[in-house]
Amino acid sequence: MDSNHSAPAIVITVINDCASLWHEVLLGIEEEGIPFLLQHHPAGDVVDSAWQAARSSPLLVGIACDRHTLVVHYKNLPVSAPLFTLMHHQDSQAQRNTGNNAARLVKGIPFRDLHA
Repeated sequence: MDSNHSAPAIVITVINDCASLWHEVLLGIEEEGIPFLLQHHPAGDVVDSAWQAARSSPLLVGIACDRHTLVVHYKNLPVSAPLFTLMHHQDSQAQRNTGNNAARLVKGIPFRDLHA
């Protein structure tokens, strides 16, 4: 999706071109029918970047990832308290469910168990 902050979408900050490592998360968001917007940044702190993404998202949900960590944040949470933190070594189902849960936060419906 193109960079257009006015469109309702989960904003995802991709640090160091790592989007392909987190493909299952993106599929999980798509499964729930919520659009997302990728923003590429050369460097940055994952937690702070996720919170900034949530602040810029019309849906109030932001994600940031680097080659090791993915963080889901919500605009109304403190910067230091992200909703979900996922490490790259976690299995593909946990990654997919994290994407589902980011979208479910937007929808206001219960989260899935990360390992179900």
